[in-house]
Amino acid sequence: MAETHITGKHLRAGLVCLGITSAFAPTVAHAQPYQFDTSEATFDTTYAQTTISLSGTIKNRAGQALTGATVTVLAWGDGVTNAGKTATTNASGGFTITGLKRRNVLLKITASGHYSEIIPVDLHRPTSETITSTGTISMNPTKAGRVRLIFGGDTMLGRRFTDLDADGIEGEAGDLIRPATRAADAQAIFSYVRDALSSADYTIVNLESPITSDTSTPHPYKDYTFFSYPETLAGITYAGIDGVDLANNHIFDYLTTGVTDSMLHVSNAGLDWCGVGSNDTNAEGTTIFRTLNSVPLSLLGFSELVSDGSSELDYLLVARDPDKAGALEASSANMNAFIDDETPERFAIPMIHGGVEYSEFPSNSMRSKFISLANRGAGMVVAHHTHTAQGIGLVNVGGTPRFVLMSLGNFVFDQDVHETFQSILAIADVDVLAGGGFDVARLDLIPISIEGYVPKLVAGDGLARMGRHFGHLSTHLPKSPAGQNIADGLSGAVVFPTGHRIVALRSTSQYTTSTTNQSLNAAVTSQTTGPIAFARNAPSDSLSYVKSSASATVEWGRELLINGDFEDLDVDGDFSEGAAWDQSTVRYVENSVVRSGMGALVMLRNASNATEITVYNNNRVSFPGGSKLTITGWIRGDNAGPFTLTTRMYSDSGTTLSTTDSYTKSASTYGWTQFIVNVTAASNATSARFYFRTSPPATGEARIFIDDFSLIRWEKSSIYALNGFEIPAPNNWSHVRFTNVAAGVSSLGVTLGHRTFTAL
Repeated sequence: MAETHITGKHLRAGLVCLGITSAFAPTVAHAQPYQFDTSEATFDTTYAQTTISLSGTIKNRAGQALTGATVTVLAWGDGVTNAGKTATTNASGGFTITGLKRRNVLLKITASGHYSEIIPVDLHRPTSETITSTGTISMNPTKAGRVRLIFGGDTMLGRRFTDLDADGIEGEAGDLIRPATRAADAQAIFSYVRDALSSADYTIVNLESPITSDTSTPHPYKDYTFFSYPETLAGITYAGIDGVDLANNHIFDYLTTGVTDSMLHVSNAGLDWCGVGSNDTNAEGTTIFRTLNSVPLSLLGFSELVSDGSSELDYLLVARDPDKAGALEASSANMNAFIDDETPERFAIPMIHGGVEYSEFPSNSMRSKFISLANRGAGMVVAHHTHTAQGIGLVNVGGTPRFVLMSLGNFVFDQDVHETFQSILAIADVDVLAGGGFDVARLDLIPISIEGYVPKLVAGDGLARMGRHFGHLSTHLPKSPAGQNIADGLSGAVVFPTGHRIVALRSTSQYTTSTTNQSLNAAVTSQTTGPIAFARNAPSDSLSYVKSSASATVEWGRELLINGDFEDLDVDGDFSEGAAWDQSTVRYVENSVVRSGMGALVMLRNASNATEITVYNNNRVSFPGGSKLTITGWIRGDNAGPFTLTTRMYSDSGTTLSTTDSYTKSASTYGWTQFIVNVTAASNATSARFYFRTSPPATGEARIFIDDFSLIRWEKSSIYALNGFEIPAPNNWSHVRFTNVAAGVSSLGVTLGHRTFTAL
């Protein structure tokens, strides 16, 4: 997207440069300029002008250096000066690009006879680093009998895209898609992911919206109905998407008119489509057939969601014979017929829309479908609907595990739910086997961050964090359906971040591990330690072992916040925008004073100010009711006024249940200071928002800095810490703590195991 997102920091810096200091006084209520703004602007200028070099090595999957590969920098907005810089790999496969502005970029890697790779790179490095490395980038050869597929999740371009404030007026400030420029605006939404999507032989997404301009027939019983204008399909084709799956619970939002219009407009746009029809028989006949690089493919979508608000035939979401339009139902008869018709001659991919929204693991009904389809002959199974990306599953068929994308999550969607902001694109290279049949040896996952409804690739620590998250979900996939204790055949793949990708592997022969132990001492107060952060040695590093020197109960948990470190780890045209936080010109993400990384939050007040200011996370963070939580972070005060952290708990419906001042600190000057607040959520409290508040100082200018803010959910415990025990990995456990420590112990010896994973 061409325009740069303006945050409080960037607006304030612009005013300082222009000598404008009071134009926004009625809004921000400050009587004089802040000295910190000037020093921050100076830092940012120096930082942007201090260039960095980038090196790396390109090899094929066999580990052989690729000579003559081309590396091209892709960049936008504030980093556009990096765009177009190129390098060619030497005899060792190495390359170096110099003179880069410290803004995150994508690298497009092309080599003759290989699939191109799009690599996100974190260039937001400290100025002490003059060069950074991509490490080794692996490329897979192209050949006859191999096809590269990319799968994306829930996609729509309506509702808040066209009317952000839902006031019925389109084309207002903040609306991403405007009436006069719908096609161009839709294309802009895909700008940051277009190159990645275009790198495959075939790319398909779940198009979860009717395509129509006729909104006269909304579904009368559904709570949520939306549509996308036909012009917005220009964005989907511009992005390099080849096909769309229309089998979902929204394709019937505008009844038969919406279904008919969708089929017409999608066809006219030149897109393949499947999974919907004027009746069930017609919907069954919408299989996408493609033979690419001598690989015969068959793809068909199904929807598990039959009704919403009414069980009347006319308002079912799925198609019925003889003349009821809708999605193709994910019935056993429909799915079995597809597999039986297409296999074993073709690589059959059923795509199922179903499950429980915002869940981490598949529902029992989806598990059953995954297993049945794989055993019947599906080459792989793809699922969506939950809006959250789940892990990667495996079904062992005749000794060869087959992959299941249990839910891809959102791709281009307009939700404001914190857990939906991290998602994946999945890459599958399908090979024809010499003895007959097909194989997908591994999956490569491209992590996606959705910011302001726009998808962006993620680099550096952001990529690693998401890789551990999806690895955790795969490792901890229950072996049996909910409420049962007999394994049903669905297990988790081995998923972890490696280099520029997340990999999903099916066999121990595809990776190696390295295990080391870390020893430390934890202070004990009232037989309890504080939270101990698991300090990782590598992106794939997972907690694998825990032992204590005295009897104690150990708990371990995960960090729930995505943006509490205030780092800018996506690849777009903005720098340090901090979009997850409510900002203004007096409270914003800055870069010159940090505890770690390159970003922290600053809150500014003068003695002449009359009011306090507040910063909060824009989107509530979810957890199960009754969760044991720890809120922790670091603050620093320079002539600071009083500081308060307020926690607000909400029910499932969004009703405020409680508002608590969790932590306070008196006015003073202090260095980086940790706060730790333990809380148990009420049984009906399922999300939280956090408010940082500060008042003006008695004299002068006050500055409060906040960094490394975390919400930890304690999920597991064991009373056998003294004995020591193994923990399944890969995982995303981020903290441990000890309670019920043996009486008289003031310092507890702790051993933590570190297990790292390397793909072969």
